[in-house]
Amino acid sequence: MEFTAPMRIALTTDSFVEGRGGVSTAVAALARSLRLRRHETMIYTAADPSHEELDLNVVGLRALRYERFPGGRAPLAPVRLVRELAEFQPDVIHNHSMGTMGIQALVAARLLGIPILGTCHVLLAGFLRYAPISIEGLPLTEDTAWRYTVTFFNRFPQVTVPSRFMKEALLTHGLQAPVDVVSNGVDTSLFRPGVEVPTKHNFQPTVIHVGRLSHEKRVGVLLRAFALLTQTNPESRLIIAGDGPEMSRLHDTAKRLGVLDRVQFVGHVPHDLLPALYQRADIFVTASTIETQGLVVLEAMACGLPVVGVRAAALTDAVQDEVTGFLVPPNDAMAIAQALARLIAIPEMRMRMGREARKQAESQSLQFTAANYEILYQTVREQTPRRLLPQAPVIPKVEAIWTALRAEVKALVEEGVECVMEIVDVMRDWAPDLEFDSTPGSDAFQSNDEDRQVDSYK
Repeated sequence: MEFTAPMRIALTTDSFVEGRGGVSTAVAALARSLRLRRHETMIYTAADPSHEELDLNVVGLRALRYERFPGGRAPLAPVRLVRELAEFQPDVIHNHSMGTMGIQALVAARLLGIPILGTCHVLLAGFLRYAPISIEGLPLTEDTAWRYTVTFFNRFPQVTVPSRFMKEALLTHGLQAPVDVVSNGVDTSLFRPGVEVPTKHNFQPTVIHVGRLSHEKRVGVLLRAFALLTQTNPESRLIIAGDGPEMSRLHDTAKRLGVLDRVQFVGHVPHDLLPALYQRADIFVTASTIETQGLVVLEAMACGLPVVGVRAAALTDAVQDEVTGFLVPPNDAMAIAQALARLIAIPEMRMRMGREARKQAESQSLQFTAANYEILYQTVREQTPRRLLPQAPVIPKVEAIWTALRAEVKALVEEGVECVMEIVDVMRDWAPDLEFDSTPGSDAFQSNDEDRQVDSYK
């Protein structure tokens, strides 16, 4: 595969803890894939102790923590971000956030004259209950979420999404910026099928689900489906990998349904150990209705597993019904159980679908993802006016940075997204101390809101 000239690429994202969430996994994989293609990458994100153990270059920024969403972080360091980017002098900024980091990345790109593009990873309307900032008198509705998403990404000269579903959804809701579909990609050398063995007489079919254990993933629907499956297939087993706020409730649900002895809650599994877990299973299942691609679905397919999913969001792109698995109506436990039973009953079909799933995953390898982004990076660079002082960018003064930040948010407000003004007000309230306080021990601040705390790790 042809390589382009080496570039410096800045990757910006709200929270980055590898193996915790699809966005972090995608960003880490992209950084390593670009490095293999001779590019230099730097990740700018909320500070976390785990960064010290990584083989990646990460700049950790002080951030507001909101625990309503597992691992939720909102970086609040516009001045330091500008200064760090000015020092790194990237050829392009690739933003993976539509939150506080995304707004700050847009500001930094404009102030420093750096080309930028943005990737929309999240179906924001599915996460309204986790909103980190409460807006009195202005409920966060699905319409507000879409209006914000589209208005935000219209600020970019180039947008990418991981699935055709997301592209069509953004265009339908008013996106005007150029948008391309680029899969997050999967490491097909790490995620691969295990040794295929003939079905034994005492076959114990194993179904697996991997993902965050939270409301929007609909894992309770899976437990009800599994309970129905065991009525005709009592030898079946279910592996649930992942953790999250619903863990205790789901454990109680499995007990109430009488299947706790057949369900294995394995908790969080490091990303490099997931392939072995997939290889223990026969079928992957998900009831999530908010996937913008479904990275775990792609990983399972790369391991040769057929998928039972719901006919919603990007799963309609990821799963070819009756080719790589089955798609059923959302929230229909009986339909999921019937699809699982059908795959269990017909081993030849299950294995054929698994092989087709592997083929589809191979067409979305990380090498293809990195090559596609190289082309887009070059395109954005050619469309962005050159900096007057490319070797020594002028670093704006602190007040100029805050003025630019407020102007960026004001532009969103003028497009009708009134709720975002509170974001910059919250940032401004916190940031003076965060930017300039060098007092020993001042790295963590607790607010009146128990869900919010500012973190900084050195």
